[in-house]
Amino acid sequence: MDANARFRAVFNQSSQFAGILSLDGVVLDANETSLRICGYTREQVISRPFWETPWWRHDKTVQAKIRRATAQTAQGLPYREELSYVWADGSGHMVDFSLNPIRNERGEMIFLYPTGLDITDRKVTEQKIRTLTENLESEVSARTSELENRNSDVLRQAALLRVLSHRLMEVQDSERRRISRELHDSAGQLLSVLTVNLAAITRQTKDIAPLVSERAEESHQIARQIMQEIRTMSYLLHPPLLEEGGLATALEVYVEGLNSRGSLAVQLNISENFPRFSDDLELAVFRVAQECLTNIHRHSGSKTAAVELRIAGDEVTLEVRDQGSGIAPEKLAEIETHGSGVGIQGMRERLRPFDGHMRIASSPSGTAVSATFAIPKSRAVARS
Repeated sequence: MDANARFRAVFNQSSQFAGILSLDGVVLDANETSLRICGYTREQVISRPFWETPWWRHDKTVQAKIRRATAQTAQGLPYREELSYVWADGSGHMVDFSLNPIRNERGEMIFLYPTGLDITDRKVTEQKIRTLTENLESEVSARTSELENRNSDVLRQAALLRVLSHRLMEVQDSERRRISRELHDSAGQLLSVLTVNLAAITRQTKDIAPLVSERAEESHQIARQIMQEIRTMSYLLHPPLLEEGGLATALEVYVEGLNSRGSLAVQLNISENFPRFSDDLELAVFRVAQECLTNIHRHSGSKTAAVELRIAGDEVTLEVRDQGSGIAPEKLAEIETHGSGVGIQGMRERLRPFDGHMRIASSPSGTAVSATFAIPKSRAVARS
């Protein structure tokens, strides 16, 4: 009797739904939790087939599952599933439902034992999480797609910008070549005639008009100086020797001009038997060397520079060094992140068509710039 009382106390005070069924599925008992929480009375469930009780009245499919589960468990096979059920007020809920056999001390099945735990709140939370996750995934997907589209646009614009930049350099080089030739062929020729005439005037007036002769000689020297400046400017705009004699010859003449003017003492070292390459490659290397030497003259404070041009495998390497004050660390960091000025950006654009790369090392004792160009496979070697 005491054991029965203890069982009844545990049975009714359990936080789970619980009941006792006959082996054919008729409800023999139901605990207080399963009735009170759901709003049903004992009369509504006792002595009825379990699948016909009001908990399952909302769905014929669920009723069929309960009926099959009862037959299965009566054969000794436990059953468990999450099922929908209803309360007396008609509200829908979810239950973690189990059905197990109860055996006597001889192992014989005597009852079926249904239990259940209401998991409605958990399911609602899970659904909210799923919804939030789906919304988040959808948002992430949308944002990712948007970023991919923007990135694609940026890449297209960057590619277009590179094409435009390369085209701008081609136009710039072409215009430099045209102006150089006009200066040489037009202004240069006129100045040559002017210097000849002034020299003649100087000679013819030396005895009869010394003052006029003196002024003519001064004008003659000024005209010669102007002619030399035009020749230098013409060469800087576009060295004709670059096309006629090649990169090595053009650099030698360019460095000789710098040394003769005394603004910068440059030491040039070029590999022996340096071959000819395509016009585009030779022009690109020359312009990078020119920009490096111009930067040394304008910014480094160095009075000397060293230029080395060499070939290693399928690459041409140009190295330019100075003994100036170096580049400030913050400026060097800006250069390394491609945030530098027009000159450095222009050098990089010269390198780009030849899969080139540039390294800049600097310290308070000087700066070294190394630019490497991949030689196109269709290069022309030893061109005369």
